[in-house]
Amino acid sequence: MNFFNKTLLHAPQFLTEKRSIFQFLILGAIVAILFWMFYKPIGITGSKNGLWGESMPLYSAILVCAGITIIVLSRVLLYIVIKRVNMKISGYLTWLICEWIIIIAALTFLAQSINSNSTLSLSIIFGRVTIFVSVWLIIPYSFSILLFQIRERNMEISALKAMLNEQQTKPEIRPQIDEMMNFYDKSGHLVFGTQKKNILYIAANDNYTNIYYINDGNVDCYIHHSSMKQVEDAYVSHGLLRCHRGYLVNVQNVKLLKRENDGLILELYQTDTVLPVSKTYTDSVTHYFASSPNAS
Repeated sequence: MNFFNKTLLHAPQFLTEKRSIFQFLILGAIVAILFWMFYKPIGITGSKNGLWGESMPLYSAILVCAGITIIVLSRVLLYIVIKRVNMKISGYLTWLICEWIIIIAALTFLAQSINSNSTLSLSIIFGRVTIFVSVWLIIPYSFSILLFQIRERNMEISALKAMLNEQQTKPEIRPQIDEMMNFYDKSGHLVFGTQKKNILYIAANDNYTNIYYINDGNVDCYIHHSSMKQVEDAYVSHGLLRCHRGYLVNVQNVKLLKRENDGLILELYQTDTVLPVSKTYTDSVTHYFASSPNAS
């Protein structure tokens, strides 16, 4: 019996949205230019070729521009692909690894070509290119993650302020959640809503949650940018019950509670999905259904 509904682990949104890609390219270009101004990226010296041996700034600039060009083309193509395809995290990481390999190969070939008479071997040039490209890419990624954390913190603060203001100014709105179940983003804006009876269950998906609901007789999924803990705290009092570390179930749509060899399971209306009840939540689930005859 299938206890788990397989879900895709999506590529991190903060690294794939247009603003983040643009920030990454700007930071990458700045880092590359700093390398060009204050450091010989590949460190080739002793070239017997008079033109390149005496023009290291020009040589470095060509390598830096080549690297930046590859990065720009790769990220533009990545943005187009993600707009058309629901990319998994594994696909995103594979793209980054391929990008890293292509840049190293291209710069190694370029460095060897324009310094064909260099006293350095190809293996040494390859090693130096690898170090340069790795450091070059790590720095923009670190800044991007830092900017994302700052932005997330500001959004959480704004959402908290909005929630406090809403509680103070519009206390009469909340009772409507008995008929409608609304979900909000970090800024407090409504991003998804449906009748509570349509909600089947909610599954954890890293820093996101997948909301499974009935839409025109079919099971559909909405990916909500909110952790399972945040959803549980906000909606557990409205009929969502935690039955597993990765699942919240709408008790209104529980058809059957049954004990099997591996433990308790929950069968739902309108879907073949079967949710497991972990040992941690067995007592709370059994107590809920034992003491709430009208829960479903």
